[in-house]
Amino acid sequence: MVKLRASRAQRRPTSFAFGGGLVSVLLLALIGALKHNHSHWTLANSRAGSSHGKRPASLPAPRPKLTAHINRLCEGTLGSWCTDFHTQALSPAAPAPLGNHTCSLDCNKVGVCSALTGLCTCPAGWTSWNCLQPMPRYCTHQRREFGFEVPHIPARLEAGLEVESFWHFPLSHCAGTCDDNIAACYCPSHTPYGRVPAKQDAPLGSPPECQGRPMGWYCQPGKLPNGTATVWGETDPDLLFGPEGWCMAEKPKHTCDCFVDGWGGEGCQQRFEMFCLNQCNGRGECNQGYCRCDPGWHGIDCAHRSATADASKLGREASRPWIKDHVRTPAAQDFPPGSYRKHPLIYVYELPAEFASLMIQYRYGGDVCVPRYFNVANETMLSADPYAAESGFLEMLLQSEHRTLDPEEADYFFVPTFSSCLMLPVRHSADSLRDTWYGSNSLRVHAATHMWLEAYHWLKAHLPYWNRRGGRDHIWLVTHDEASCYVPSAIRPSIILSHWGRKGDTNHTSGSGYWEDVYSTDVKHPHWEPDGYLGLIAGHACHDPMKDLIIPQFKTPRHFHASPLLGARSRNRTWLALHRGKRCLHHCCCYCCVPLVLAPCQGLTAAQEGAVPARLLMLPLLLSVLRMARRVQPDNPGYSRGLRQRLAAASQQGDWLNKHRIAVGERGAVPGDYSELMASSEFCLVLPGDGWVARMDDATLHGCIPVIIMDEVDVSFESIVDLSRFSLRIPQADLEKLPEVLLAVPEERRQEMRRALARVWQKYTYSSYGPYAKAVRDIQQRNAAEAAQWHAAQGLNASTAPPASLPAPVTDLDPEADDAFTTIMAWLHSRIPATR
Repeated sequence: MVKLRASRAQRRPTSFAFGGGLVSVLLLALIGALKHNHSHWTLANSRAGSSHGKRPASLPAPRPKLTAHINRLCEGTLGSWCTDFHTQALSPAAPAPLGNHTCSLDCNKVGVCSALTGLCTCPAGWTSWNCLQPMPRYCTHQRREFGFEVPHIPARLEAGLEVESFWHFPLSHCAGTCDDNIAACYCPSHTPYGRVPAKQDAPLGSPPECQGRPMGWYCQPGKLPNGTATVWGETDPDLLFGPEGWCMAEKPKHTCDCFVDGWGGEGCQQRFEMFCLNQCNGRGECNQGYCRCDPGWHGIDCAHRSATADASKLGREASRPWIKDHVRTPAAQDFPPGSYRKHPLIYVYELPAEFASLMIQYRYGGDVCVPRYFNVANETMLSADPYAAESGFLEMLLQSEHRTLDPEEADYFFVPTFSSCLMLPVRHSADSLRDTWYGSNSLRVHAATHMWLEAYHWLKAHLPYWNRRGGRDHIWLVTHDEASCYVPSAIRPSIILSHWGRKGDTNHTSGSGYWEDVYSTDVKHPHWEPDGYLGLIAGHACHDPMKDLIIPQFKTPRHFHASPLLGARSRNRTWLALHRGKRCLHHCCCYCCVPLVLAPCQGLTAAQEGAVPARLLMLPLLLSVLRMARRVQPDNPGYSRGLRQRLAAASQQGDWLNKHRIAVGERGAVPGDYSELMASSEFCLVLPGDGWVARMDDATLHGCIPVIIMDEVDVSFESIVDLSRFSLRIPQADLEKLPEVLLAVPEERRQEMRRALARVWQKYTYSSYGPYAKAVRDIQQRNAAEAAQWHAAQGLNASTAPPASLPAPVTDLDPEADDAFTTIMAWLHSRIPATR
């Protein structure tokens, strides 16, 4: 494989410490003679030619000593991975490499050129290595089953006469004008508030002449022109196209949802900041998840720079203070002399956009697929998307001191693929090549598997690092319900981070209660899948605890606002055990159980959020929401292995609520604030959902003793944290014996378990994530004031009154201390030798 050295900034030449100037000259001459190869590149081990990227000659820093503080941080962990991480010898820091490659046709003037590789990263609407090939995403009311030809099918409202419900149609079915880049529907161009595309002779990538008002899934006409009812939509056409309609009047009688990120307010015409990872490092313009980097900058977040980039000027954060807290890239800095770095060093691959940022551009609504978003006032809002770890963890990594921009010094390679965003909502929205990833259109798990396989093939074809160690030093994050089970065999040598820790059987079958997620359903096609789907994933257990890790879910601090671990007053633990569903009324509150996609909340300030009528917010994914909100689902025996159904039945038949104070059921049966209920319970039950479940994290974050009832399934950090100190496991066969098992645990043991839990709980939250850290501090301050007021009303002193229960309130939490992200980094550090 050809090795190329990325060019460096023109500075005084230096020589290798082992060979002097002659070696440097010879090496530079040899490397300069190599031809440019777009398909294979790497940075040469040589650092000669400039001081930028030159490996410092200084030795590693001395190892820090093991201190009482480090022992405290590592209390409750298994093995030495934690102390080894905190006492490692640091390595000398080197500046990031610079490049001077140019790209074919300047990426067609629409994409971003990588100065390191000469390859382009393309926005929605374009693809190929130079962004020359159009990749439309048409609005559509029907889908292909297989194949690569994506037809442009004109809207046909009569199709609503042929099906029973508009649930049959993709989210993008459109009776107006379509943005063919992202399949977003707008008012027709001929209407006063319609979308008017850019002129044909305008430069490629030009914005529309008029943005137009969006016509989302719930804003489609429910009648044909002759007045015949059609299930194409649910809105009276007069409310859309009549004199006072949404598309016709300045102040319409009916309003539609502002589902396109970055547009809100009255008529969805007010522009506000869109979400991008690391907000493009302040060095690019964010376009619904895609960073259009400034000249000289490139990468998924514009962190890489070329030899011609001017880094002396401040980025956009100087003029847009609302993004300042979201721009942080230590890896891109020029390290002062004598600087050191902590391992592991992780290189985030710069893949084609369709694996990550395109999925964000394709998403339906601004608060899904992302951990945070902006509202119309450019205030930062926190998303409660259950799969937010996909983008949230990536953003933390991009902003971390563990990121390196030099693959040659990397301990690991992170492969950013947004498979959960693909599965929901992207795949339900339209019918482009990247909505299905060549898989069967009926099963979304197939699309995810194909996405990972395509990323694998791209890496092997373009870069040398996979083959160097057989993928063992690569990291994949898969966050959907049973995603660890349908990871393709080709990438199994890698480290798989996931939420689903099913172990054991290599001949496993899906436990999903939903047909589109049953990965053990085989699909064959004589051309597209001649050998069948199952052969792609066969022969491996879902989770290998020796090399993989089960990580916590992203939970916003608001989710556990009443926890004493965030400084809330401790409560009497009046419930013996709790397992309550959380039926959502609307999607946008940061503590709601199911984040939906539509963005009316983006048009609100923080003070107004939560006041939106539920009917406006019941969006295209309503079916998924309803089934997720019903946590027991007695009519779905495959869901939760049947365990939640058994639990509900046993609780009802045994009258557990009145006899034992064991609360099981939905919100109606167990009313009250979810966080307060968790903080008032002795034990919190952890049963599977449709795969992974977040109840382990919920329990730990509230100081509630987790009771795990799912056989042969690891929960978060079970392989690296001593769960026996603060949790119970009950075999599935003994579920009906729950009251006897819990009542047999003596009070002294319960207190001991909660004390142990208080020592490790922060490892189960991503509190160091910038927006979360701010929220933690705000909640702590509010809880302190409320606790003082409550104690004063009781005639008590909040600082001296004994806690009502353990764990005691934590009033001085440092949110940036060792949290889940640091825990993952520490564990990865321990795994470096095993990847070599």
